[in-house]
Amino acid sequence: MIKDCPYLETKCEDTECPCPKYFAFKDANDPEKVKEILEKNNFDTSLPAWELMYSMQRSFAASLHKIDDLTKEETDYWLDKYLICIEDEIREVREYLNLYGDEPDKDYEELKKEVIDILHFMMDLFICGGAKPKDIAAAYINRYLNEDLVDYGLNQEYLEDIRQTEDLIDLAYKIQILNITTYLNISSVDKVDWSILKATCRLSDAGAQVRQQISWKHWKKPNKSINFEKLYDAFALVFHEFINLCILTLQCDEIKNTYIEKNVENIQRQFYGY
Repeated sequence: MIKDCPYLETKCEDTECPCPKYFAFKDANDPEKVKEILEKNNFDTSLPAWELMYSMQRSFAASLHKIDDLTKEETDYWLDKYLICIEDEIREVREYLNLYGDEPDKDYEELKKEVIDILHFMMDLFICGGAKPKDIAAAYINRYLNEDLVDYGLNQEYLEDIRQTEDLIDLAYKIQILNITTYLNISSVDKVDWSILKATCRLSDAGAQVRQQISWKHWKKPNKSINFEKLYDAFALVFHEFINLCILTLQCDEIKNTYIEKNVENIQRQFYGY
């Protein structure tokens, strides 16, 4: 059994070791290999983080299943599937938290990867909903970037800086970091674990808002169409809650770097037959 594998599970003793996940993990931690894979896939790393990550995720998702021109039934199916995936990744984030007094061994670098795994599936959710990066940005700005920011007591210069921010990830950080303590009702005695738990609960609730826009109940006659304005507004809510979770677990510039590493790892998992 490989000792430095971060993915060791109880079932590993019964499987071939090393496995595709381990080989992919090693590749993703080799800077030269990462550079080679990025160039091979024509990923433009000079793009703003949100645009780059979205293009990388579209490429990966398209290698697994149809993502464009989905029918109503296909859209319902994939949105429901990816909401389940997000919930599972939220559960994995919680595994790193000491919520029950058992003091688990924390590896915060792996915790960051679990948060980024949510990002992967969140973008898959948006992609299968037919949303482009600009659609998510527009829905987010419509929902959160408004005159209410003046209530934060910001001077006009800072407000203008926010409005001129090109990258959506950076923009959301600048807005949400101002009010996260109040928004999540974090007190001065709250431990980080409990603050993260609150953020994951909010993210789960946001996912439920997306589910309300699709037909997923097998016992109910499906709606004939999707209201995409309401769907994208729900996407903006999911994005907002995800950024709150990121603020508690990653620096803004870590999102792009950690995502690239994990995306390369996912590409290589498929290459090795995962």
